[in-house]
Amino acid sequence: MRSITRLVPLASLLILLALLATACGPASPAALSDDEMLAVTSNVLSAIDADDYAAFTRDFSDEMLAAFPESQFTQMGDLLQGSSGNFVACGEFTLSNKQGFALYRIICEYELEDVVVTIVFKIDGTQVEGLFFDSPNLRTASQ
Repeated sequence: MRSITRLVPLASLLILLALLATACGPASPAALSDDEMLAVTSNVLSAIDADDYAAFTRDFSDEMLAAFPESQFTQMGDLLQGSSGNFVACGEFTLSNKQGFALYRIICEYELEDVVVTIVFKIDGTQVEGLFFDSPNLRTASQ
């Protein structure tokens, strides 16, 4: 009986370590390669500069299309260009996961400042499910 009592804490510790190891693993990506994800992102950002709604929404999911009408696209483009300037290039990015989605946070160079663009795909997905922008100028302009 005494040997079983010693094994219970050891087994609990091993289970806890296994759970921690899986939680600390690498984030799961979209079904796109890094280069493909960056190309989709660059297309979206270039389409904003070109005021091209069709190109902007080309890789959007049905849910994203329904949530992002052309009027909202125009307002967002005006705010982004007025605050940050035109898109120049995408740079470094990080990948994380949240509730079945792959979130890519990309540092993008604009004429007036760097903008953190977060583009969201389903894990193993190929369509844009979310798009967010953050920068000091955008935060100021949004207040």
